[in-house]
Amino acid sequence: MTIRHILFLTGLLMATALCPDASLARDDAGSALKNARKAWAAGQFTKALDIWRPLAAQGHPEAQYHLGLAFANGQGLPRDPELAYQWFLKSAEMGHAPSQFQVAKALFSGKGAHRNLQSAAKWLERAASQGHAPAQYMLGLLKLQGYGVEKSPQQAALLLEKAAHQDYTPAAFALAMIYLQGQGRPRDQEKARQWLEKAAQKGDLQAIYELGRLTRKGDETAWLKAVRTAAQGGYAPAQYDLGAAYATGKYGLDQDYRQAAAWLEKAAQQGYSRAQFDLGWLYEKGHGVEKNLDQALHWYRKAADNGLDMAQYQLGRFYEQGMGVEKDAQRAFHYYQAAANAGNKEAQYALGVMYDLGNGTQQDFAQAMKWYLKAAAQDQPLAMYAIGNLHANGYGVSKDLRLAKKWYCKAARLGLPQAKQMLGDNVDIDTTCGKKSPP
Repeated sequence: MTIRHILFLTGLLMATALCPDASLARDDAGSALKNARKAWAAGQFTKALDIWRPLAAQGHPEAQYHLGLAFANGQGLPRDPELAYQWFLKSAEMGHAPSQFQVAKALFSGKGAHRNLQSAAKWLERAASQGHAPAQYMLGLLKLQGYGVEKSPQQAALLLEKAAHQDYTPAAFALAMIYLQGQGRPRDQEKARQWLEKAAQKGDLQAIYELGRLTRKGDETAWLKAVRTAAQGGYAPAQYDLGAAYATGKYGLDQDYRQAAAWLEKAAQQGYSRAQFDLGWLYEKGHGVEKNLDQALHWYRKAADNGLDMAQYQLGRFYEQGMGVEKDAQRAFHYYQAAANAGNKEAQYALGVMYDLGNGTQQDFAQAMKWYLKAAAQDQPLAMYAIGNLHANGYGVSKDLRLAKKWYCKAARLGLPQAKQMLGDNVDIDTTCGKKSPP
């Protein structure tokens, strides 16, 4: 314990001895706490704290809880997560459910206490058993994922139902998603809709958005209205969808790249990776914004840092071609590799080319073939053509014109002009390659 903490606790003991409120009888504590809550709500933090301090020192759990909140939020007292946790813990050990929930949050996040998921779950269970809705909700989510507790979708659904029936809006939304996805409960779109409506009536933006998605196929106007409402409320997925709708001119909207850029930027600023990527593309092409490769790179990097493989591929392309940056084959290889490992077929082909040519890495035909095959499995025609070339020339494999023709045929069927040229001018694909087998 630091000197600062010792001095603070000493001050509390002195307050207990000197403050007139310190000798309050238990039956007077309720009245004092009510006055403290009124003072706090009115922004009279010092007055409220003067009431809570002596009561907390006497062991009153609600006063200890409020002191913990004051330290946690930095209201009326310096922000101090460790002292907040100490007060929450004192109160929690006396059975105060809101404090038990706060202790669990601290143990879960590691703010003010050493991170311990198992201990966090135990405190959540104690609070949830007392009917504390936020604890029921949080414990339900943990059980749904098996995070720090044994995975049990059925128990998760039961906990979320308990919280939702207390009008806890986040639980109502989570329960709706359980019914939509069939986790712990049979799929039931009507029940999902009912819970979404309850959450939406409380202004939950996610619920408004998901309700719109349920009506998307049958009523595009209702969907667009829901998306716009959620977007205007600041919900990033809705802002992205609205931006994408303006960019494509779908759902009854006129194509408007300026509006698209405006909404995509709102979502991108919140860290929504797809919006960051699309905004980068708009800057690269100059649609709705002035063409700016620096800005394109900025947003592609943001999306790539968030793990979006499409953005990683685009960064590889920028560095390989020297678009807005100096050419750097090794950095291009790095980004292509990251995207390829995530399953991006364009990056898999590009990585194959780099191995094929020894660009940014040591030439390795076996690795080139490996990545071409991965891309080809996703119907990337250039990869199929490249595999044909390796077989035709015997690079890394035995020369085999029959196999080369097979891969040229695959690429030609997907419309690749250079593959058709390899098969001969004016050839009939079905005659040369054989009729394609039905799927």
